[in-house]
Amino acid sequence: MEGRDASVGIVFGESSTDHFTFIVNPKNELPRFGEFLVVKNREGDEVLALLKSIRNLNWLMEAGRGSYDYVEKTVNVFSRGILDKSEEILATAKVLGVLRTRDGEFLVKPAPNRVPIKPGERVYLAKDEDLERIFANGHLRIGKLIARGNIEVRLDANRLVSRHFAVLAVTGAGKSNTIAVLTKELVDNVNATVVILDPHGEYQRLSWPGARVNPIKATIDPGRIRLSELATLLGIAENASLQRRFLGLIYRTVKEEMRRDGKVVGGLPFLEAMEDKIEEWIRVYENTDDKVIYYYNEKGIETPRKIQARDLDSLIRLKDYIGELKANFGEFISPVDVLGEIRPGMVNVIDLSGMEEEQMITLASFVLRGILKNRIEYIKAVRTNDRLTAREILEAYPAVKKPILVIVEEAHIFAPRGEKNPATLWLGKIAREGRKFGVGLGIVSQRPKKLDDDILSQTNTKIILKLVEPNDQRYVQQASEQISEDLLSDIASLGVGEAVIVGYAITIPAMVKIYNFEKDFNGHYGGRDIDIVEEWLEGKEEEVSEEEAISALPL
Repeated sequence: MEGRDASVGIVFGESSTDHFTFIVNPKNELPRFGEFLVVKNREGDEVLALLKSIRNLNWLMEAGRGSYDYVEKTVNVFSRGILDKSEEILATAKVLGVLRTRDGEFLVKPAPNRVPIKPGERVYLAKDEDLERIFANGHLRIGKLIARGNIEVRLDANRLVSRHFAVLAVTGAGKSNTIAVLTKELVDNVNATVVILDPHGEYQRLSWPGARVNPIKATIDPGRIRLSELATLLGIAENASLQRRFLGLIYRTVKEEMRRDGKVVGGLPFLEAMEDKIEEWIRVYENTDDKVIYYYNEKGIETPRKIQARDLDSLIRLKDYIGELKANFGEFISPVDVLGEIRPGMVNVIDLSGMEEEQMITLASFVLRGILKNRIEYIKAVRTNDRLTAREILEAYPAVKKPILVIVEEAHIFAPRGEKNPATLWLGKIAREGRKFGVGLGIVSQRPKKLDDDILSQTNTKIILKLVEPNDQRYVQQASEQISEDLLSDIASLGVGEAVIVGYAITIPAMVKIYNFEKDFNGHYGGRDIDIVEEWLEGKEEEVSEEEAISALPL
């Protein structure tokens, strides 16, 4: 091909539309695993391919021929030159698509290759400038090609956010670093509004020069959340139907009474009012003959109900649940509306550390539901020219004026496979419907096989760092049309900070060395492992024995 350097090999043996084998030219530098190649197909189109395997053979020392003594004699008898001449290097490549048509048209996104590669064609390394044109189509700098450390890879922010994405890896492989890089690029380059649900407090110290980060203390207002969310918050089992029934009666009654009295509905006073109402109903059972209580139904109408003996246990248990919530998690109960704390054009980090899973799930459900519903209502108000409603929404929730990306760390907590909870419901709704309203979703997990199937399958871009557990690999493959069998071996072979990126936000699948957030962007976050040995050894020189400490005391 004109303008190409010396070929790295010649197509040799059987070839097809999607794979070919070539014998490597030993006179030139050997191509490496993951390298990008070009070769012509039978119609003269220039085809882009990815080197998948490379192996060294020697016909005089073929495996299975002879004993150790035979091999040793072969090495001793034949000169190095003869052995070298009996050697060949075979490589296998996967076809990615047509790069240039026969008339010279360059295709940034390679088109499907319809005809086989012709044996005897020379194989070349892809030009740097061609790879730059392919991988430079995006707003977000994510890293550089592993095979070509000088080629930067960018992701398309529109495609990444609107069609959702997943970052998957084992612990310590670089998930938090990847999220830090993405959020920095999103905020700096496209003024994105990002919300991170942070179960372990990894991003509380997220920073970089010129960073716009808004840390938000996770609080829950029991007066704002839904009844199902409150039941989850209190830890009431789904099959405890009577307890949930009475929770609904108390919840609606207390809300209505507080409104009628002109009191603020929310925070600890709301829980305390619920406790008082339970006590009142217990006294009705114990001290009256008719044992009739009055509650407000869904329509706000006061309605009588007779308390039965079996109801008493449910009321007592509900009071215990509320008492336990106040005692153990009172610091997280507040009338502050977390949704109103989210700021546009910033990384908003909601710190969930210190909460139990039930509390995390409840708050996540509230945040996810609130972002989606308020965004939908705002868009509808704008489309119908309802300025009053649009203004009211923005006064309470300024961030919904523009699209929002929600990133959920440890997503398997909130969307466990085979289980349903309030957070799973709203994650699923955003995954299915968020694109129409400008609400994007990013899920992060170290245990993909524990993730909800439907939600994972809705993420159209996957950034997969090292995954060694075969069940995790297979599960990810089943949830993604873009991950082929041969990519699974690539995923298992990745090093720390290396990723296979496939899907809608990248032109073609690529193996990428993710930028180091601290070194490349002078940033900081809290996702690194603790250096246990360093902390154990810290101050060791100053330690003194018990006898020395006692003898040093004044008499």
